[in-house]
Amino acid sequence: MRILIGAHGYPPTHSAGAERRAERMAHWLAVQGHEVEVFAIESLSEPGVRLDSSVQDGVLVHRLSYDIEASDNPFRNLYDSPIVGNALRQVLQQTQFDLMHLVSGYLLGGQAIHTVHEAGIPVVLTLTEYWFLCARLNLIQATEALCNGPESAEKCTRCLMESKRRYRLPAQHVPQLMNLLWVGIHKTASASHQLNEVNRRQQVLRTALDAADLVICPSKYLISMFEEYGFDTSRYLFIRQGLAVQGAEGHVRKPATTGVMRIGYVGQIKPHKGVDLLIDAVIGLINAGEIVRLELWGKESEAPEYVDMLKARSSAYPEIRWNGSYTGGKVWEVLSELDTLVVPSRWHENSPNAILEAYKMGVLVVATDLGGMAELVKHDHCGLVFRLNDVDDLRHQLERLLHEKGLAERLRENIPPVKSIDEEMREITEHYRQLLPNLS
Repeated sequence: MRILIGAHGYPPTHSAGAERRAERMAHWLAVQGHEVEVFAIESLSEPGVRLDSSVQDGVLVHRLSYDIEASDNPFRNLYDSPIVGNALRQVLQQTQFDLMHLVSGYLLGGQAIHTVHEAGIPVVLTLTEYWFLCARLNLIQATEALCNGPESAEKCTRCLMESKRRYRLPAQHVPQLMNLLWVGIHKTASASHQLNEVNRRQQVLRTALDAADLVICPSKYLISMFEEYGFDTSRYLFIRQGLAVQGAEGHVRKPATTGVMRIGYVGQIKPHKGVDLLIDAVIGLINAGEIVRLELWGKESEAPEYVDMLKARSSAYPEIRWNGSYTGGKVWEVLSELDTLVVPSRWHENSPNAILEAYKMGVLVVATDLGGMAELVKHDHCGLVFRLNDVDDLRHQLERLLHEKGLAERLRENIPPVKSIDEEMREITEHYRQLLPNLS
């Protein structure tokens, strides 16, 4: 098959979860003998428009650079940029693809789906977050409060306006005042314009997503969210992501030899990830005389003020260790030195790789009772969950692992098997063939 992978970025210059997933898919398909190319956004801040194409690890990668602000409506360019559609047409004119597989849809949006359909090519989309529901991507409001979804365009309009500097501080610090101000603000011309833009965005992206030939969701929770808000989920398919497990075989979880409970965190160190909750819970344990150690792994430059605050808070506790980030297969080495991984996110995580990687190494998981985390971590069966934003409950769950006889062993016995990327991609390519019955 000739397959075009689309993503809002691609390694090595972009290496978050969706970008790395696109890379894993492209490599796997190429190794299996399929003809694979990649279309990705490289930069949103370069003057003019440039489409660079080069071979990377045996895959032809097309990288689009342009200035997203260079128009009278940058908001539309985030989800419906004609520049994206025109660049994609250039790629489609060079190669006759059988199928396009989009990862996430962020930035590529409706233009990619409709442009590929114009060429008579089916589109598969893997959802990785909430871009088609939320202009802020992750259902976290400008006030940093959790959002349950777009109940109305007015709600989304207020959230977007509160992202702007003039409204952000009162919204975050004196919400009652902002409620009073909003009575007047929502009648202004700027609010009316933003409302129209929100309505257009919702219509464009709903139409695009409903047009996809197949939508793959790594969690059942994600499907339920889109179903709740009226999307046509008849072509949605639950396929849990698989792991690239190279290197895992060389590592096994090493039991602690010093009597210390080794707690870990891996991932982004940002407020919506709830790392402060974990640090406060561990500080509470240490102050109570518990013998624990916390290993923090993650890039520290993405939210420097938050990281500085957390480092100051934990500086008096040598048991809390800041290790920086790691790359590639080192995850297995990191996890092999842990007893428990904590995933304390404040947002509707979909299907966190960190949980699956911990399961692969036999490491217990304690996670927020929310979204796809609660779907993966069955409380008191294969792990433990705690109430959203509740430091005391998180500390209690960790105390249970320290003091309830046999609990850790029982939970570890029930850790479910984790599929590999081979198993995932063989399942996905079978669905490709069902969309392309005339291919041999």
